[in-house]
Amino acid sequence: MTTGSRVLRGQVAIVTGGSVGIGRATALSLIQHGAAVVVVSRNLQRIEQTRDWLQQQVPEAEVLGLALDVSNEADMQEMVDSTLQRFGRIDVLIASAGILRAGNGELRTVAQMSSAEWDQVLDINLKGTYLSNHVVLPIMMKQGSGQIINVSSTSGRKGYAFDSAYCASKFAVIGMSESLAEEVRPHGIRVQVLLPGVIDTPIWGQNGPLPKPADVLPVERVAELLSYMVRMPSDAVCFEAVIEPLRVHDKPAWKG
Repeated sequence: MTTGSRVLRGQVAIVTGGSVGIGRATALSLIQHGAAVVVVSRNLQRIEQTRDWLQQQVPEAEVLGLALDVSNEADMQEMVDSTLQRFGRIDVLIASAGILRAGNGELRTVAQMSSAEWDQVLDINLKGTYLSNHVVLPIMMKQGSGQIINVSSTSGRKGYAFDSAYCASKFAVIGMSESLAEEVRPHGIRVQVLLPGVIDTPIWGQNGPLPKPADVLPVERVAELLSYMVRMPSDAVCFEAVIEPLRVHDKPAWKG
């Protein structure tokens, strides 16, 4: 199935966390609009399955799958080197790799959480975002163009019990993205950040005994928005955009 405007033909996009959830759906949307896509995840089997699935959906798609760890600097440099070897350029980075909790998803307060558990969440969500940004920037600066969209969360604006490490990482991603946007604007690079709310992704499997909310958005809604943010005219920026289910904001009608 091939749909989309093909306006991204000739562009190369890297999607971290690209084998599941928001990342996987975004990779498909970018391909449908003509981009060549590099999907990155630690799990080799999932990467191979995602690569094959993407090429089934869009037979003419150019897809490279890389089993790499976003929290490892050498792996992130390999991501850049492999992308350049295959495609010769990097136009877009979607940094969507992330976890909710370390270990088996047990709910822990700050008092209960070990420093190792804290570090694991911050390493993937924050350090991984920093490293993926860090390694692509020299390429984009040399090109004089590029786009980075870092995926934060509505938990990057409000803290929740048992989610201290996750919320801290997502708050920090917003701050880092704000700083980076100011630094690289003179180089023709656009940095945006997206704050998804309650989305139907595999991350709910890390939520311990807490049930998934009744009202969740499918990942395709987020992917559509991310793809649009990539395709926006170069003189516009969509910063700290929030996407969540409409019913989250349902309020009783005012009765005077």
